Amino acid sequence: MSETASLNKTPMSYWIHSAVYLFLTFGMGYIPTESISSLGMSIVGIFIGMLYGWTFIGFIWPSMMSIFALGVCGYFDTPQLAFSNAFSNQLVIFMLLILVFTAYFERSGINKKIAAWFLSRPSVQGRPWFFTFMVLLATFVVGFLVDGNAVNFLIWNLLYGIFKEVDYREGENYPAYLCAGVSFAALLSYGCKPWGNANIMAIGALQSASGGIYSLNYVKFMLLAIPLCFLFLMGYFIVMKYIFKPDVKKLMSLSNDYLQQLRNDLTLNIKEKIAAGALLVFISILLLINILPSSSSGILGILSKGNFLSALIVILIALNFSRLEGGPILDFGGCAQKGIHWNVFWLNAAAMPVSAALSSDAAGITKWFGLMMNNYFIGVEAVVFIIAFTLLLLLATQVAFNMTLVVVAVPIVWQVCQTLGLNPLGVTVLILMAISCAIATPAASSNAAIMFSNVDWIGVPRSFKAGISAMLASMVILLGVGFPLVALIYGF
Repeated sequence: MSETASLNKTPMSYWIHSAVYLFLTFGMGYIPTESISSLGMSIVGIFIGMLYGWTFIGFIWPSMMSIFALGVCGYFDTPQLAFSNAFSNQLVIFMLLILVFTAYFERSGINKKIAAWFLSRPSVQGRPWFFTFMVLLATFVVGFLVDGNAVNFLIWNLLYGIFKEVDYREGENYPAYLCAGVSFAALLSYGCKPWGNANIMAIGALQSASGGIYSLNYVKFMLLAIPLCFLFLMGYFIVMKYIFKPDVKKLMSLSNDYLQQLRNDLTLNIKEKIAAGALLVFISILLLINILPSSSSGILGILSKGNFLSALIVILIALNFSRLEGGPILDFGGCAQKGIHWNVFWLNAAAMPVSAALSSDAAGITKWFGLMMNNYFIGVEAVVFIIAFTLLLLLATQVAFNMTLVVVAVPIVWQVCQTLGLNPLGVTVLILMAISCAIATPAASSNAAIMFSNVDWIGVPRSFKAGISAMLASMVILLGVGFPLVALIYGF
């Protein structure tokens, strides 16, 4: 009886969505079309079904089933080959290992020390808006170095103590809009690093669609993305200060004694020093990989032939090999248990092979799409198309999870660029900047969902107000600054 009762508690909507997902995944291949082959329609069904499942069901079993479906529709000879392809993708392996790496930093405590350093500067005393700027900057920097989701909660917890110190209460405007700004800053910290969740998926999708011809240079990408994402954040800061105009008078009473307490605990212990060093080495290797000439010899020659995965593996091996207090510096098992988010892993594992199948010659979808582009966009100014498509994606990502949207967008970008003679790298970077602002609704991104879940300090109405305002300010900056900057660095 208990098992029956448990089944009866499952909402009927779950079974309906599951049925729709299965129909899309396994049924669309039987729909006859003149333009696309049966295999192509099967892949379209798997792709649409995967997005539907992620939206209405979850990430785990729909992702597994989508990979399995590639093995029974004829794209792969067997389901085993489909899963082998998914798990052997270097981007999937990188995502798995980067989650372990970021968990190591959180366990070491280095992220809390960096954040406390920003928030405890003597110069913030008696300067409420400079304090606000430092909070947003701390979130952005620590999120870039470590993990945007973890730093969201970390900064909030530090702020709650400060709010209590100066007598801010839940529901007041200033703490609400500052906490919302923290979520936006944490989101932007993902958007400006090549190994951010949505970015790494876009890089993989572009490589798959182009057959490895196009790949982002990490140094060039960060030189553009970091200042642009920072400008998005400053756009929200300006909105908060001059449009929302919350009362900041209570921050004038923030005492130097309280700030001194934060500063007293900033000395790094040996574990935190090692973590900080590992982070610097990792970023340095990434930069060297992109700037060293391929003709380099010795250790530099080895580095010049590497990529982000090899850089990460070198650091993980070194940390696990080295010993401290009788054990490995990086406890891989403990960090994996704490850090691996299986939703993220399975989302990437399914997205890569499905995206590759969608743009493959065997499916015939890109050829059909190219003919359609010729019919609808011939004679259209390229600039008009790029701006319209970027704005469409910026708006779409407010209601469609940004990590899933890149799976749709990048293959389309590749095909349209082939048709219109555009540079796919430039257009891809532009849309990555657009989807980095996914904050207006809880369905937009993980950080947006975190923001909307804080009903005590922010509240749903203020979350919408802050999120929509941040999105609109970013849209203006993207068009006024981002578009010409991408055109200058990458060209269209």
